[in-house]
Amino acid sequence: MYQIGQRWSSRNEPDLGIGIITEKQHKSFVLFFPDAEAERNYANSQTSLVRRTLTKGDQLFFEGEAYQVEDVREYDLLMEYYIGDEWIDESEIEFPRNDKNELDSILALSPARRMWFDLRRKTLEFQAIHSASPVRGLMGLKAELLPHQIYLAHDIANRPAARALLCDEVGMGKTLEAGLILHHRVLNGLSRRALILTPTNLQHQWLVEMLRRFHQPFSLINESAYEDYMEGDDNPFDDQAFVIAPIDWVASNGKAAQHMLASEWDMVIVDEAHHLSWDPETPSIAYQLVQRLAEASESLLLLSATPEQTGELEHFSRLQLLDKEHYHSFEAYQSQQAEFKQAAELAEQLLPFTEADNTLEALDWKAAFGQYFTDVQAKDWFAELDSSDKAVQNQAAVDGINWLIDRHGTGREVFRNTRAAIGGFPERHLNTYPLANNEYFESAQHHVLPESQVDHGLWEHDPRWEWLKEFLDTARTKVLVICHTADMARWLNDQLTFAGFISADFHEQMPLIHRDRAAAYFADPEGAQVLVCSEIGSEGRNFQFSHNLVMYDLPEHPDLLEQRIGRLDRLGQRNTVEIHVPYLENSVQERLCHWYHKALNAFNRTTGVGDKVNASFKEPLQAYLLGNDDDEALLDEAKVYHEALLKQMEEGRNRLLEMTSCRPGEAKVLIDKINEQATHGLHDYIDQVTHAFNIHAECINDTPEQAAWFLRPSTDMMLEALPGIEEEGKMLMLDRRQASQREDVAFATWEHPLITMLMDEVQGFDSGKLTSAILPIAALPEGTVLVESMFVIETSGHPRLKLAQTLPMTPIWQLSDANGKFLHNQFTADKWAEKLKGVPNRVAEQWIAALRSQLLDILQAHQLNAQDQARPTVHAAKEAYQRKWQGEIDRLRELQQQNSAIKDEQIELFESYLSEGLGRIDEHQVRLDGIRIILTTKPG
Repeated sequence: MYQIGQRWSSRNEPDLGIGIITEKQHKSFVLFFPDAEAERNYANSQTSLVRRTLTKGDQLFFEGEAYQVEDVREYDLLMEYYIGDEWIDESEIEFPRNDKNELDSILALSPARRMWFDLRRKTLEFQAIHSASPVRGLMGLKAELLPHQIYLAHDIANRPAARALLCDEVGMGKTLEAGLILHHRVLNGLSRRALILTPTNLQHQWLVEMLRRFHQPFSLINESAYEDYMEGDDNPFDDQAFVIAPIDWVASNGKAAQHMLASEWDMVIVDEAHHLSWDPETPSIAYQLVQRLAEASESLLLLSATPEQTGELEHFSRLQLLDKEHYHSFEAYQSQQAEFKQAAELAEQLLPFTEADNTLEALDWKAAFGQYFTDVQAKDWFAELDSSDKAVQNQAAVDGINWLIDRHGTGREVFRNTRAAIGGFPERHLNTYPLANNEYFESAQHHVLPESQVDHGLWEHDPRWEWLKEFLDTARTKVLVICHTADMARWLNDQLTFAGFISADFHEQMPLIHRDRAAAYFADPEGAQVLVCSEIGSEGRNFQFSHNLVMYDLPEHPDLLEQRIGRLDRLGQRNTVEIHVPYLENSVQERLCHWYHKALNAFNRTTGVGDKVNASFKEPLQAYLLGNDDDEALLDEAKVYHEALLKQMEEGRNRLLEMTSCRPGEAKVLIDKINEQATHGLHDYIDQVTHAFNIHAECINDTPEQAAWFLRPSTDMMLEALPGIEEEGKMLMLDRRQASQREDVAFATWEHPLITMLMDEVQGFDSGKLTSAILPIAALPEGTVLVESMFVIETSGHPRLKLAQTLPMTPIWQLSDANGKFLHNQFTADKWAEKLKGVPNRVAEQWIAALRSQLLDILQAHQLNAQDQARPTVHAAKEAYQRKWQGEIDRLRELQQQNSAIKDEQIELFESYLSEGLGRIDEHQVRLDGIRIILTTKPG
């Protein structure tokens, strides 16, 4: 089907123009788009491309001259065109963009139902709105919109290269932030291939999060899957555009590492990046792998809640991965940090003055600003810091902090949000239940999981099981139960069900769809009271509607403990999180509970240094847990050490860095825009587009902004498949809050893959370009010809130019009679459409054949009128484009005077974007997209 030299265009990215296949691989191929100077890699199974060919009479360009196609034939999957006295294959020509060609090809189609014209128009209108939206790429997240996540993602994703260290505290959502950045860049055409490197125990969490939160399917390539992907000498990483791989496995498998490095990635995400150990002489293999990926990839995201826990020098080595030129010297970095610390201290002094507090004493602002005084003394806000009007003083303090952020924040690679800065997290409360042991579970004294040494048939004698039944008998709310293994989760669920409890299980031995159903059953107010999870239940799922957590056993690593608690301890939790820990007396689990509680205080608050404490006390801790050393002094010593680490972290806490990571005012504007646009108009569009393609669609809730639809494929559906919709169907919800609380439903926005695919299919349905209708009207003679047309203004260029934000593919609707009198100013397109009635296709074909020559004249007039209508739109777009880029260039030039992180190369890059973008706007096209021919009849 695919051959080098063929011409194709993208339904998803029409602004790229017409591309040519330049390379074929086993399961994919490469398209080069000359207009956009961009390459794209497509799987052979893709459905987003349209084959572009010419017909007899069309015009083409060959070796700089125009020719008319005299004949057409196909050879070896390539089209050949006869011009002059020779055959030229399509790979050698310059593909034309010719209005006459478009008109002839449309009039040659079989007409479709009249509704297709209106559907094409609405699709174009909605696509134009969302292409130009400043929050495009941020709307599709299936989760609550949190200001720090939205602000951070918007900031990083809109950079020419998204390179940053995300080091939010535990539970702040670094995975979602990275996913948002990736989703944004994929949707805006800036990223096509992404690699996520994770610790082994987090690979499935990432897989689930990317699919459930962003509808982005990834391929997992790990040790067990690697050989399955192998076919001869093929590179498994080349065949998958979005890959998750465990970094430890890749680092230990030389062949897999070579394959991974040989593939091209435009975004690389590394989770738990503090594990990339480094020293000047012997950097780890994992570090060296990421270093090579960082050099070859445009975008790089490093995630770590504790970036400096391995020391400042190693932290610096990871910053070098992001920008080796800027972080060229450790000594220079330390000097910059000292200056940044001074700015942070000044921000701390300003911060109280941003609040309405009349008790604050005035400061000597000249002394407070110190070395900055010369730069700020002439600024209006500096003088207003001494204003007696508190509102004026408050705003001046905000402006002062923003000045510091711009001076030290623009271009920075490090982002850190903390619970203390963001607020809104619940309290935690630990409940422990010491249980007397028995002869069946004596192994609990020496094994962290005592049931592993006991026959399954004896598990019912476990005192923890008896306690769980009694606890659930008195519980009146939903309870999440987490244990380590799938076998235990399954056994507990079976026993609870047999005992009369409404329970569900959730573990890795279940298919993903069954896990979704179990989670949805638990979320349903009328559903399960209890959800029993294995360890993966603490990965990637949020159950903040519950506030009771039972830890049937305790994990051996503090990070896993935090992950478990984090399923309930999240923003949006309205109750104190009650943590219930039953343990057998004189057991490893009892001592582990004491360690977590007394040494780390890990049940009552998050800790980012638990792993470091464990490592520092490794040998005595092991002896303590096994009962070989019952010295309680170990817990006191570890507590002192832990508190010292936390104090050190707090003293090093940089409020200015936190301010650069989230500006609440800007975040609110973004969130308001997302809420305004994400689903507006989508309810009616789903109704129309599913009807057009014969998709079974049942409206469950008819309220537009809270609508819910049940969709499933039908036997006469015009499409092969529906992305994200199983054969048995799926619920689509337009309410973000409701959808985010249910794993079994899809959150539908204009960015959902199903919606974008349906919009692409509308545009790709060629028959929909030509439609017909009748207009029952007494005021006009019967048989009067009226013509509607849809033209579009379009440009082509690389997505980095962001042309669509100022000049999206803009529709122009026109209506005229056969004499060229335009009538569209007298109606709205929607009101006009309501007046029309359908006509049989056979009759429509006869009309078009009879009116062909007349239609050509009418539509040429439409073409000229559309070009006239386009001029003010294009002019306004050009002015807006100039203002946008020039404003950013001027701002960077001003900031560059104080901020060394802003480089000449960045400003020059923006200047080149401005120049190229203006040129591309000048080269815009006004293209015919659709026609509707109307004949009047007498009302009847």
